[in-house]
Amino acid sequence: MASITVKFYSLWRQYLGVDSVPLQADNLDEALAEVEERFGPHLREQLRADGVQVDGKIQDYSLILLNGTSLRNLKQTSLKEGDILQIFPPAMGG
Repeated sequence: MASITVKFYSLWRQYLGVDSVPLQADNLDEALAEVEERFGPHLREQLRADGVQVDGKIQDYSLILLNGTSLRNLKQTSLKEGDILQIFPPAMGG
């Protein structure tokens, strides 16, 4: 298993009360499942308290990068020691 760092940004950091956490996972699916298990319920609870309805997992309503590359553009999902998984709220504004 690889030791990686998960970093939360902006509103997600505020809602979860954490900047970053260490995590052990072999691949991206394992890492995302762990993030969802540890932080998903609390994040959805915080969003609902502010009147925002979200369904699904964190990755369904977040921008997620692995070492600065969007998950959509990844060719390989295995993780290596020192990888950084960055999780951002979706961009909003007008």
